Amino acid sequence: MDRSWMHLRNKLCKEYLDGIKSFMKAAEQCANENNLVRCPCKECQNAFFKSLHIVKAHLKRYGIAASYTKWVFHGEEPEFVDNSQMNVGSMPSNMSAFTFDNEEDDDEMYNLIHDMWEPMSMDAFTSETNIEENVDMIHDDNREFRMCAGLLEKAGKSLFPSSKLSALSFIVKLIHIKVLNKLSNKGIDMILQLLKEAFPEGTTLPSTTYDAKKMLKDLGLGYEVIHACKYDCALFWKEYEALEKCLCCGELRYKFEGNKKKVPQKVLRYFPLKPRLQRLFISRHTARDMRWHQEKRVAEEGILRHPADGEAWKEFDRLYPWFAQESCNVRMGLATDGFNPFGNMHNSYCIWPIILVPYNLPPWKCMKDPFMMMSLLIPGPKAPGRDIDVYIRPLIDELKELWNHGVETFDASTRQTFHMHAVVMWTINDFPACGNLSGWSTKGYKAYPVCNVESSSRKLNSKICYMGHRRYLAHGHSWRSSREHDGDFEFDPAPKEYLADEILRQLEKINEARPVKNENNKDRKRKHSASDLNWTKKSKFF
Repeated sequence: MDRSWMHLRNKLCKEYLDGIKSFMKAAEQCANENNLVRCPCKECQNAFFKSLHIVKAHLKRYGIAASYTKWVFHGEEPEFVDNSQMNVGSMPSNMSAFTFDNEEDDDEMYNLIHDMWEPMSMDAFTSETNIEENVDMIHDDNREFRMCAGLLEKAGKSLFPSSKLSALSFIVKLIHIKVLNKLSNKGIDMILQLLKEAFPEGTTLPSTTYDAKKMLKDLGLGYEVIHACKYDCALFWKEYEALEKCLCCGELRYKFEGNKKKVPQKVLRYFPLKPRLQRLFISRHTARDMRWHQEKRVAEEGILRHPADGEAWKEFDRLYPWFAQESCNVRMGLATDGFNPFGNMHNSYCIWPIILVPYNLPPWKCMKDPFMMMSLLIPGPKAPGRDIDVYIRPLIDELKELWNHGVETFDASTRQTFHMHAVVMWTINDFPACGNLSGWSTKGYKAYPVCNVESSSRKLNSKICYMGHRRYLAHGHSWRSSREHDGDFEFDPAPKEYLADEILRQLEKINEARPVKNENNKDRKRKHSASDLNWTKKSKFF
């Protein structure tokens, strides 16, 4: 009987699945009175008796022990060798049936794809009663299964005969080099053409960057395209998805080019957060690091090495102990700023990315590029300003779901699922962007948000300066009675620290701000009252 299927690394291919069926037919004949047989998967190694359903599921999930070539525990007779004919140091071939096989695949690409596949199959292994039906359903109807099977098939094809790399591994490394060195698509096209000429016949190398990215499409996570109003009034999303005009300003959703081709006025690109957070735990290399802040961090009084050492983190744990109990719950910072993607200051264009940083990771990893997750890419040509709330709505909605309901996530390091929640604890931005996100104007006499209504400012020529720094000094400090700072004494106490409830009460008095960018809007300038203080809107973060 052909048993080459036992050595296949692709556990989702037809040959491997047919091999499992042939093994199960043999195993059924030697089940004991309780209908149990030894399980030959790489985890059990014939050491444990399992039901036939469980054995089949284990073979699909873990693979069969490759050294178990003689099925002596499943109906086959062992081969005996005459000891007199054995040389010193030789071993009967059937002895390999009793050796434990726990070898790891060295191919990183196979490990990556199998890590992606394992959480998809977890639901099938949670119940013994319907495990066979669940496994078959996953293999027959699941789109993710077909995706992983296709990737494993690509990973199994050599780049060319006798090559150590598969075409998939080669393309992943090449695109990584492209990103690190900022190579253009045209440059990669030229490199691919040269390599195709240099490699032997039969190479499976793609010809263009477009074809290369198509090969990698299933490894990525993708994004959603959401149309937006030209004047940043609203998104054509959810309840407004079918509209052709903006409800606020009446501007058309599409502009027409060429042969009346419909082109959206603005396009927001939204990168869903849940699968990206789950991907951090799917990787066996980063899943442990996501618990570093609780399991490996060395806490010393008075030493700040990580945000977990700060007062904000500790206060959050005190207020929400249910969140702090699960070390895998994710705490993030949100960073945003605008930039010109063309690098040409004469070309007036501003695009705003919103990036999330997971602070569960150790400090030498959390601020590195591979772990920063782009959540939104807000289009130009002008900065969104205080209308940024329109664009962050998809992110806010998903953050609310992650806080209130969470999401089932597979942890590759513990091989278990847990209910993951997430929260944004900080924002990282410059002062103007702080005004856009918070809703507190960073201009004028009360621009400093910490002092709130007690801001100390004065006008010097054409500039507004904020001079009340000495209020934070202890009473009786010699600098308070010195005129060398601004020519006056300082006797005022430090500004009051406003609690969250007090801030919310201030925001209740704010008039609803309408979009101001549409030239036809009669109320472009929002009516301002003294009770508004320096608030311009109630931010989505509140």
